[in-house]
Amino acid sequence: MKRTQLTDRGELSDFVHVTDSTVVESATHRHFIDRKVNVEGTNELFSVAPHEARKELRRISAPLRVDSERTDQLFHNPDVILFLFNLFQLSGLYGNLDMQGSWTLSVLPQTNGGRWFTLNIGSHEVAFSTRTSTDGKFSHHLVLDRLILEYPNTIMWLGQHGGDVRRAEYKAAERAVSVSFDEDFARAERFFAREGVRRAMVAYWADALADLRERHAKSVYARYHSYDAVSQLLEYKRARDKVILSP
Repeated sequence: MKRTQLTDRGELSDFVHVTDSTVVESATHRHFIDRKVNVEGTNELFSVAPHEARKELRRISAPLRVDSERTDQLFHNPDVILFLFNLFQLSGLYGNLDMQGSWTLSVLPQTNGGRWFTLNIGSHEVAFSTRTSTDGKFSHHLVLDRLILEYPNTIMWLGQHGGDVRRAEYKAAERAVSVSFDEDFARAERFFAREGVRRAMVAYWADALADLRERHAKSVYARYHSYDAVSQLLEYKRARDKVILSP
C-alpha cells in the first residue's frame, strides 16, 4: 500500500493512500497525457491546475482507497469534522502535512471500547474522543503544555463539564498535562476558543513536532495513520476557505 501524491511547485497539494499506486498513477497519467511537459531530466511532469488534478485524484474508486469506509463513516457526522478541522487549524497540523507518519490520525480505532479518533505525535497520544456517550455527550481528551494552569477560568470550565486536569503520564514530557471534558461535538469545538488553550496547545504540540522533524523520527503508530481522513480534512479546509474568501 502506497501513497499517490500531487505537488504544486514543489509543495504538497494532495495525497491519497491506495492499495495499488501503479494502477492509480498510470490512470492519472493517461488522463492528463495531453498536458505532459517535456523537460530534460524529468519523466512525469504535467502542466495541470492544482484544483483539476485534485478533482481527478478524488475520482479514485473506494475499493482502491485505504480506510475509505472508516473515513466516510467519520465524515458522515459534520460536528466531528468541524471539531477535527478546528483541532488541526489551532495546532498547526495543516502546516505539517509533510510529517504524516511522525504524527498520526487513527480513525474509529477500537481502543478502550471505541473512539471517534486518536491523534498521536510520536508515541504520545495528544487527542482523542470516545464513541460511548452519556446523555449525548462524549469524553474529549487533549494533552497540553502546563501553561494552561495559568488560566483558572478555563480550568473551572473543565470541572463544570465533567472533566479535570492531570499530569500526563509521559516521562519524556515533563511539562505535559492531560485535560478532559464531556460535551457533544457541536459544543466541544468551542473549547478551542477558551482562554489559554491555543497558547498551551501550540507550546506543547509545536515543540514535539519540531523535535520529531529534527530527528527525522516516525511514530510507532504510523501503520494506523489514515491518509484518507487527512486528505478529506484538507479538502474541507479548502472548501471552507473558499466560502470565507469569496466576495
